[in-house]
Amino acid sequence: MFYGDHQDHEDEERLKSVDSRSSENIPPNVIIRRASQCPDNHKLLIIGIFAEVYLVDNEIIRKIPRSQSEEDMQPILREAMVYDTLGPHPRIAEWLSKDISNFIDIKYYPHGDLVNYCQKNLIQPELRSKWYQQILESVEFIHSRGVIHSDLALRQFFIDNNLNVRLGDFNASQCSGHVALGYEKASHCLPRDYELPNTETSDVFALGSTLYELVTGNAPYSELSGPKSDDPDIIKAQIRRQHEVDHEIETRYKNRYFPDVSGLFGGEIIMGFWSGEIPSARAALD
Repeated sequence: MFYGDHQDHEDEERLKSVDSRSSENIPPNVIIRRASQCPDNHKLLIIGIFAEVYLVDNEIIRKIPRSQSEEDMQPILREAMVYDTLGPHPRIAEWLSKDISNFIDIKYYPHGDLVNYCQKNLIQPELRSKWYQQILESVEFIHSRGVIHSDLALRQFFIDNNLNVRLGDFNASQCSGHVALGYEKASHCLPRDYELPNTETSDVFALGSTLYELVTGNAPYSELSGPKSDDPDIIKAQIRRQHEVDHEIETRYKNRYFPDVSGLFGGEIIMGFWSGEIPSARAALD
């Protein structure tokens, strides 16, 4: 969510949901560098909930915790832990800071994420089909390493110089011995007991919504939020009613009422992920 200028208006409680059982001890050698102390080659891109994100030398995305509090440090430490677990892979964003420290560096992908790229460019069917396959491959890979992304969405996939997709943003992810630090936004979220750890099943449900975004250009049930607008008053009104929209989406999913995918490319796989008939990314690839 920090690689470009795209930022969803998400329910803050969803993003900041932290299970107390997931706490890691902050290493004693971690020292937080204040944003004001950053060199001139750091261009501020966004100030997020827990981190300030910079473009360094037009080559690196650097995430720096906003404070030394556990709440701000945990996502940085978690993301580094996940990248270390996964190792280098062509479907995963390239991790450049090869240790857990007081910030995290990821390769900068000028094409941005799939949401922004698809909004600004005409995507040919062959390219969209390739991305569909690569998204499946990326999720299959992280699950094979015991990682649950916990916030899968199209915005988490970035486009490299060869127009291949790479999955990133593991700051809420779950890995061996460490439960997730959050969960998906409503349009991608499998209704469940949110006090329990996230699972491959919840990731696969979100994968269905992610692929739906890719082939339709919109998140599931995005029409419930009303038409997109640049009017500040309309945007504020939509943000205020987002909780009601989220509740409606959750209710529909609980009742197994899903968006129509008939006629969509890959629609059977999308519905299979939502319904649970296809239990994994690997099953869809086989």
